[in-house]
Amino acid sequence: MPTRTDKRRDRLALRAATSFMLHSVDLMSRVVGGDILRGVIFTAIVDANVRHIRPGDVVGQSYSEASDNVPDDLRRPISVHALALELDIPYETTRRHVNALIASGFCVRTETGIIVPASVIARDQMSMALRRNFENLRRLVTDLREGGVEFVS
Repeated sequence: MPTRTDKRRDRLALRAATSFMLHSVDLMSRVVGGDILRGVIFTAIVDANVRHIRPGDVVGQSYSEASDNVPDDLRRPISVHALALELDIPYETTRRHVNALIASGFCVRTETGIIVPASVIARDQMSMALRRNFENLRRLVTDLREGGVEFVS
C-alpha cells in the first residue's frame, strides 16, 4: 500500500509533468501560429519523425546536442492517419491542421507521410523555442528531484 510520502511524491510528479507539458505545447503553439491543437500535432510529427533514433544508433553521432539536427533521410515520416490515431483526434481535423502546417512551411509531405525537415528545426524561432523548452525540462527535473523523486539509470 502506498505511503503518505509516496502519494505526495506522486502528486508532485503529476503537477510538475502537467506544467512541463503545458509549457511545451504553449511554446510549440506559438511557433506554428498560436493554435494549441496545431502545436500538439506539430510536436507529435516531430516526435514521430525521430523517436526511433537512440544515442549510438548512428556511428559517431548521438543527436543529443541542441545544435544536432537529425538529417531528413533519417527522419521517419508519419501518415496523417497514424497521427490521428496516436493523438485520438478525428482524421479530418488532423488532416486540416497538417495541411495548414504544410502550407505555412512547417512540414513536408513525402511519399510515405509527413516530416518536419531539419531546416525547419534549424530556424531561429524554432531554435529559441527549443532552448526555452530545454529550460522547461530542467525545471521539471529540478522540481522532481526537490520533491523526492529519484532517477534511476
